[in-house]
Amino acid sequence: MTTKIITILLGLTILILGLNYGSPIEITFQPGHRIGVLILAVLVGMIFFLLFRQSLKFKKLGLKLAGIGLTGIILLPYLWIGLWTVPAAIFSDEYPMLEDTSEYTNQDGERIVGQFMEISGSLHHYQNRKVLYDFKNGIRISYLYPDEKINGTWTYHRFGFDEGYISKSDTTYTAEFENGRVKK
Repeated sequence: MTTKIITILLGLTILILGLNYGSPIEITFQPGHRIGVLILAVLVGMIFFLLFRQSLKFKKLGLKLAGIGLTGIILLPYLWIGLWTVPAAIFSDEYPMLEDTSEYTNQDGERIVGQFMEISGSLHHYQNRKVLYDFKNGIRISYLYPDEKINGTWTYHRFGFDEGYISKSDTTYTAEFENGRVKK
């Protein structure tokens, strides 16, 4: 019984960390990104299957309901994310993908990449990811990084884009940041 409880708690912890920090492996090219999304969807589905199966093995009704209930609560945001990403990854010719728009670096060698994605018409998504390791082939290990944590002196570089919402200028400057904004 202890093994089942530990398995369920470990699985739920991994899933909650996934919701908070995103997938640790980032693929920035097609069709690799689509393949990665589908593999990740299968892995997440297998984790949920394992957690529900472990929960149903409990003999005590209270533990069984707690396991199923907690797993079900965590399943809801994953279902929402899956409905937005998996069908588009399989069937869409214009699959939206995050593009690097800016890069922050500091004296300690930390690197944060700002990303932008146009989901559709007026729906947009912007996020920052702290890069732990870049394989230099379009694959990197990174996690979601909130704007509020960008503090101190950073060199900011905005990449030039020709698309509507990103400035066409390619700029670099060093500034003092506080809570993700340039300190004035």
